[in-house]
Formats: sequence, C-alpha cells, structure tokens
Amino acid sequence: MKFNQAWGFSKLDVYRSCPQKFKFQFIDKLPSGSSPAMERGSKMHENIESYLNGWTTTLLPENENFKEAIDALKQKDFKAEQALGFDSKWNALPDWFVTGTWLRVKMDASYIEGDDGTAIDFKSGKYRIPSTEQVELYAIGLHAAKPALKTVTAEFWYLDTGEVYSKTYTAAELLALRAKYEKYVAPIYADELWTPTPSNECRWCPYSKTKGGKCKY
Repeated sequence: MKFNQAWGFSKLDVYRSCPQKFKFQFIDKLPSGSSPAMERGSKMHENIESYLNGWTTTLLPENENFKEAIDALKQKDFKAEQALGFDSKWNALPDWFVTGTWLRVKMDASYIEGDDGTAIDFKSGKYRIPSTEQVELYAIGLHAAKPALKTVTAEFWYLDTGEVYSKTYTAAELLALRAKYEKYVAPIYADELWTPTPSNECRWCPYSKTKGGKCKY
C-alpha cells in the first residue's frame, strides 16, 4: 500500500527513523499513545494560543519565561497556530484540507514586518538545537505563502529555559532549498514495503514488541 496523503516535517522525521513505524502511524492509523511530557507540552501551547488570541488573560507559570516576548508578539500583526497547505509546485492553497494538498506546515506563531517574515515554534522541555531541516521547512513554508518576502527568520522559543534558537534565510536560499525536500519525500510516496529499521529508538516506539505492538522488534 502506498502513501497518498499530505506530508509534513513530523511525517518525514518518522519515515526516516523507521518506514514501518510510518506505516503503522500514518497509513494504518494505529494509536501512537501519549506521555506526561507530551500532554504538558500541549497544555503549554494551548495556553499561549489562548493568550495571544485574547481568550485568556493569564499565562501558565511554565510560560512565564516568555511573557515579555509573547506580550510583544501581541502588538504585532501576528497569526497564531498558522496552518499552511501547498501543492506539489509549492503553491499556497486556500487551506490544508483541500484536494491536492501535498505539504502541510503549521507554525505556532508568525508575523510579517515589511519585507521580512518570522515563523515561531514553541518548545517545551530541555533546550536542544532543533533540526536544521525543521527550521528550514518553516521558513520555506512562510516564504512560499508570501513570495514577496526578502528574508524569513525561523525561531524556536524554549519555554522552560527562556532560550531562543534563530536562523534567517534569504529568499534565494529558500527557493533553492525546495529541491532538497522534494528529494527527501519522494521515497515516502514510492515505498510499498515499509521495511522496519530497528534502532535504540525501538525502546520508546509504541508499536514495538516490548510495548505490545505489531512490530517484531
């Protein structure tokens, strides 16, 4: 069975870690479970979205490290939880559920000032430098939605530590990077075997044998 749905960074990341896990999660739609850390992160994200949109006037204590920055963001022409859909030619679509959606990019917040755009992702937990490719895909997505932008900065705000990771891309860099991702995702749409690739990550996989899952590893 081939995959025929839209992709995003999380799907690409899962496929590269284990094609069979990708099949279980995104084709077979088997439950992937949750964890206290994931539930905590979701609550923190939901709280910031509500605060930015004026649905609540208070931030959770876990989000207080970024109160000043979040308040500053509220003064800009921002979008919270921006979900962008694109076709295979990188054309922006009306939404990410329409027929022909090839790529889905979701940013926790974004804003545009003049010719420059910024895409922001909120991270909970310990600080670590996020995947360069995740940063790139946020920037590519915002630029594809707003082609007139001359630069796009992708930022990761680490809510627990108060740290920020930031990378700025020019329009020319973003256009050139598209080909890399087209090459990355091509195997996902061609795969019919979904061969497992066992590794240390199997210890945490909800589909592993030790977790009572369908995988033999």
